This record gives sequence, C-alpha cells and structure tokens, in this order.
Amino acid sequence: MVARPVPADWLALRRRADHRAREDARDLLELLTDHLRTRGGDELVVVDVGAGTGSNQAWLAPRLPGRQRWVLVDHDADLLEHEPAAEADDRITTERAVATVEDLPALLPRDGAVLLTCAALLDLLSEAEIETLADVVAPDAAPGAAALLSLSVTGEVALMPGHPADTAVTAAFDAHQRREGRPGPDAAEVMARALRRRGARVELRATDWVLAAQDEPLLRRYLDDRAAVAVEHDPELAPVVREWLEERSRQLEAGSLRARVGHLDLLSLPPETVDEGAGAAPRSR
Repeated sequence: MVARPVPADWLALRRRADHRAREDARDLLELLTDHLRTRGGDELVVVDVGAGTGSNQAWLAPRLPGRQRWVLVDHDADLLEHEPAAEADDRITTERAVATVEDLPALLPRDGAVLLTCAALLDLLSEAEIETLADVVAPDAAPGAAALLSLSVTGEVALMPGHPADTAVTAAFDAHQRREGRPGPDAAEVMARALRRRGARVELRATDWVLAAQDEPLLRRYLDDRAAVAVEHDPELAPVVREWLEERSRQLEAGSLRARVGHLDLLSLPPETVDEGAGAAPRSR
C-alpha cells in the first residue's frame, strides 16, 4: 500500500490543514449523509483504509449520523496504536486491523450500511490497488458501498512568491510519485474513471491546502520533504534544490511565503441512490 513508513509526526503536523481543507467539500458530506439515512439500519460500519493515527476518523465521525463501528485499517501497526479521538463519543466503537488494500474484500461487510473511506491515500497507490479498491466499492454482482476518498494530491502546487526552480522541483517530485507506473497526482481521476466504469455515481471537489505564516511548521516540513524527494529522484538537481530550499526558508522566517497545494475529495455512491439525470460535478480548482 505504501512503500515506506509514514511518520506519525508528519500526520500530526498536517492534521489541522487537512481538516480545514475538507470544509470545502461539505456538500459531499451532505450527499453522503442523505444516502446513509435512506439506507437505515442500526449501525453504520466505516472501514477507514490507511487510517494512520486516526485523523480521518477524528474529522468525519462526529459529522456522520447514528451509531458507527469504525474499522481502522493500516499496514503499519505502530500507527494504529494511537488512541482515536472519536473514542469519547458513545455512538462510536473502534476496531483495528493491520492489513492492506488487497485484504479489503475480506474486511468489508457484505450487507448493512457500509462506508469505505480514506484520506491522503489514493496518490500513494498503484493502479492495480486502485482497481482493487474500485472493485470493493462497486462490485459487479452487488449494489456496492458508499465511499468518501479524501485529500488526494493533484500535483498542482503554487508557492508565492514564485521561484525559478519551482518547475524543476515540481517535475522531479511528480516523476517520483509516478515511479513504477503509479498514477500519483492523477490518482483521484483514475479512481473516478474506474468507479464510473462500474456504474457508480462520482462527485469530485477541490480540497486544497491553503498555507501561510500560521502554518509555518507544516510548510517547513512540506518543503523539506519535497526537496528531499526531488533530489532522490534526480540527484543532479541537488545544487538547484539546495538554493531553492534556502530561499524558501528565508521567506518562511520572514513570514512572506504562502502556498496552495492541490487536493481532491471523491464521493462515490451506488447508482440507485442518485437521480438518473445527475452527473459528476465539474472539478473546481
């Protein structure tokens, strides 16, 4: 699912920006909750793939209706040991499973109200894993499940003020994300097409990070990691990336650096839950 461990401190740093960005897709949440209410049932089962330290549950669980049983799924057992914030809500119970995308067919219930969700995961998956995920959400011989797949990066990054090396850094970073044939920044669009081929109704919304001086710790870590990945992909860029990062660090210290980092949220609903005339909403950026 992910080739290298995702550090817990990175997940903690990005949590506030993630939650803030998801407010831009509140209409998807309204569509989802309307669908879940029509399904009824005593309990909603939420399978959270790549759950990490529970940020997705912390944002989403209080916004979903009724009783919920969450299954937090991650390949990293250490990340799953973090105490979920939603445990304080007596409507919510939490289970954990050390597993990958390939294990989902055995983890997803075959009946009842089911939601599959993830955050900041799709752009890390291979195309085969995306197809597996699409098969789980929209199987051929069953109605399928609702899915809310959030915060997939799009590759669109705007740093203000600009810098001559921005294009080279972005190209190297995106090429690294596409290594071994991964869709990388196209992952949300690839997933949307895979789900639509299976008959699901799909909506996409922009949920971009908008970062400024108050986000200095996250922005600094983001730039450091971006620089490291660019050089890992193309070591010949090291002198250019070093100068780029030094200038960006000076701007951070001066409080003059701002950033917009493109993300998309994807909602998928079984076909019978959406009016026949409704199509996917155009992407807003």
